[in-house]
Amino acid sequence: MRKFLFVILCVLSVSLLHAQDKPKDKFNGVLFGDYFYKINGDSSGSAGQYSQYNKDIQGFMIRRTRFHYEHVFNDDFSGNIGFESNDISKLDNKVSFVMYDANLEWKNVVPYSSLLFGLMPTPAYVWGQSEKMYGYRSIEKTIADKNGLESAVDIGAMMKGRFDKESKYGYLVMIGNGKGLNPAVSKYLKYYTSLYAKIYGDFLIEGFFDYQAGANDMYRYTVKGLAGYRNKHNELTFEPVLQYRNNANASGTAPVNPLGFSVHAKYNISKKTDKDESEIVNAFARYDYFDPNSNAGNTGFRENFVNVGIDIIPVKNFHIMPNLWMTSYKDKSPNAVDRKSDIVGRVTFWFVY
Repeated sequence: MRKFLFVILCVLSVSLLHAQDKPKDKFNGVLFGDYFYKINGDSSGSAGQYSQYNKDIQGFMIRRTRFHYEHVFNDDFSGNIGFESNDISKLDNKVSFVMYDANLEWKNVVPYSSLLFGLMPTPAYVWGQSEKMYGYRSIEKTIADKNGLESAVDIGAMMKGRFDKESKYGYLVMIGNGKGLNPAVSKYLKYYTSLYAKIYGDFLIEGFFDYQAGANDMYRYTVKGLAGYRNKHNELTFEPVLQYRNNANASGTAPVNPLGFSVHAKYNISKKTDKDESEIVNAFARYDYFDPNSNAGNTGFRENFVNVGIDIIPVKNFHIMPNLWMTSYKDKSPNAVDRKSDIVGRVTFWFVY
């Protein structure tokens, strides 16, 4: 494996020497945040986004600011670097930026495919089909990301591409450290793969799998699927996920198996004109079921997440989205412990530039 990665680096270094004399620069970014008011629920100690707040707490939040720069050497080689600030990236308890993207891409290294090396999004979300089908990352993360089952980025090498000219079938394969933004390394790498297929026009399916071993016979793997319909203006998707964490060690800790599924939809209410199909108003809705450990039938809580809202687009790439964010909890034990639902009213704003 070390020899393989060394060869990749050498090939990229030599090839970049032949880049064209006049490279192109591309800048883009995104920003989204909210005004929120907690309608119901008290600080419960759970991991939900608003669970730490008591009822009637309100305020303004910037949940993501992102800057991305792409340096295009020629048609086949480019470099990417990006920085992001979000509601959990803090230094000295102040909002700060972290690097989330720093990689080189060799396009068409084989027909219809690219090779990447560095810090990059994993196949689980951004370059998989999950976030593309959902389309509302500004409202909430996808189910596996929301519940901390996968890292959105990793440091490693990736092959991504398609099998045909029409892009009906595609794949992603990645080998990474498995540490996310943490630069730590070990002898245990993480392996990702996903395959997708567009069937019957606007229908799409995807399968995702990853695996990472650890010390003392510990390992984990994730299986995730996606089946959905998306045309130019509307979307409906079903996304199940299961993670198996084998925590076997000297103490004999039992495996942990997070399990859940997500159903989300978008429906266009209004467009400018029949000729100009720019969207003006959309409705969106989502339901998640999630059990943090389906292997434990009598302890913990099952979670039901619901989100509904209206997407108002006064100008292209600028969105104002009143929405209701709700998580209810069901005790799995015979004691029927009551945990109040977290209900939050929000006005989310989101723009891309």
